Amino acid sequence: MKRVGSRVPVQLLVISTIQKQWRREISGWSIFTVLLGLAIILPIAIVLSGLFQEGPKWDHLASTTLSSYFTNTLILIFNVSVISIAFAILPAWLVSTCDFPGRRFFEWGLIMPLAIPTYVAAFVYFQVPDAAIPLLISIRSQFGVEAFILAEKELRYGVLSCTMAGVLFPYLYISARASFSQQRQAMIEASFMLGKSSRATFFKVALPLSRPAIVAGLSLILMEVINDYGAVNFFGVPTLTEGIFRTWFGLQDRSSAVRLAGIVVLAVFVILALERAQRGRARFSQSSQMSAPISRRKLKGLKRVMSVLVCLIPLAIGLLLPVSQLITWSAMTYREVLNPDFFVQLGRSLGLSLGAAVIITAVATLFAYAAKLHPAGWLRFLNRFSTLGYASPGAVIAIGVMVLFGAIDRLFGSAVVSGTMLAIGFAYLVRFLTVAYQPIDAGLSQVCGRMDESSRVLGKSPLETLVRINIPLIKGTFIASAILVFVDILKELPLTLILRPANFDTLATTAFGLAKEGRIQECAVPSLIIVMAGASGLAILYRLSSFTEKR
Repeated sequence: MKRVGSRVPVQLLVISTIQKQWRREISGWSIFTVLLGLAIILPIAIVLSGLFQEGPKWDHLASTTLSSYFTNTLILIFNVSVISIAFAILPAWLVSTCDFPGRRFFEWGLIMPLAIPTYVAAFVYFQVPDAAIPLLISIRSQFGVEAFILAEKELRYGVLSCTMAGVLFPYLYISARASFSQQRQAMIEASFMLGKSSRATFFKVALPLSRPAIVAGLSLILMEVINDYGAVNFFGVPTLTEGIFRTWFGLQDRSSAVRLAGIVVLAVFVILALERAQRGRARFSQSSQMSAPISRRKLKGLKRVMSVLVCLIPLAIGLLLPVSQLITWSAMTYREVLNPDFFVQLGRSLGLSLGAAVIITAVATLFAYAAKLHPAGWLRFLNRFSTLGYASPGAVIAIGVMVLFGAIDRLFGSAVVSGTMLAIGFAYLVRFLTVAYQPIDAGLSQVCGRMDESSRVLGKSPLETLVRINIPLIKGTFIASAILVFVDILKELPLTLILRPANFDTLATTAFGLAKEGRIQECAVPSLIIVMAGASGLAILYRLSSFTEKR
């Protein structure tokens, strides 16, 4: 009897502990996060489930074009990676460690090519293969048709790779430059004292220390290459993402398109896993004696000129040449383009981007604050998993949303949600939630928890605490996150092409449609507006985040 009686307090203690844990982790906030998080995960889960479904034309696809989709994607990944490394690493090192004419301009200017979508750059550089037609004809007359076909293909792939690298290399430049800037003067001086040259110090000290940052920047570029649809479609280079469009709309085989989308998601997840695995448990620590930052070396003579050229070439390819060509074309065609229909499309595009950006940023804030209120491991894991949409190509998200909303329509017996603004808005939420979530989560983590506790003691609800205390303290971060989402939505193409309602065009779809019709010069006006909006957003972010180190 004593043993039985002695168990009762233990059981009560366990029950009490479970109840406390339940009250600590379960509330309206955590329930909201779970429900919305599961809804956001659904499109990606649907696509992944399609890996086990075989459409009626899958065998035909596998025996004809599937291998070329893989091959073209891998070729572009390799080419764009190599060119991006050439465009980004050395300029990042020079800007971080050297003093030369124009350094401060290049410091922020090399970020600006991110404002140009790959498909807009493709509109500009598509004329390069046309300019090489006389050379190709000469090759055909001297070496035959096979040599002509090979030369034309290599030229097209080379121009496309250089075009994409020219606007994507800032991902690598930003991460590499941040890493170089954080390296300490003592490490560099120690290398010099051991008799190492500047070149040896760069390759044997600076680069190895920056490997995690470089790999992280490259992984972002690789995911953008896989995600791209506009540029590869315009240049006629079928990749995996292009294959999704061809299979769904060309072959009319939804199951095979979903399966192909699942393969694309797996490819992206493999890239993320490799990037995380290469970091492993590596950590770099620095003693207080190494706290002095790198002092910039003043370059002289030929080195000054070469440094300017090294930074100017990628900037010219990625920004200056495309923008100057767009301005020239816009001056020639703006009278034909700027009609009432265009202004209607402009208003729709800006309204959709702004409204979606505000809603997505607000949802991201609620997500991050729920994780702050309930710092349970499972809730953090769900939040991270819910923000994987940005790593998935837009076409993949669109396919998942179409299948999901199609099932909802069949449940109600009519087209209730498919082809509506709700569908495209939800797809934007799935795709771009992480863009807003990451900076807001970081901002909220810096707000002292005692301020929240004091607000609760004064009788304020969690929502009032969020609105009156937390949001004012992270106002800059909130605005920056909304700007990031706005710019991303404004230039998003494949997702919008698939899910847009009937007779609804954005600036991106308008520019792409004009270019596909052969009206290259007329597509310059909407393209230039997209570039100007992106550049303005990047400039504001540059000021808000104080990207450059304090001088």
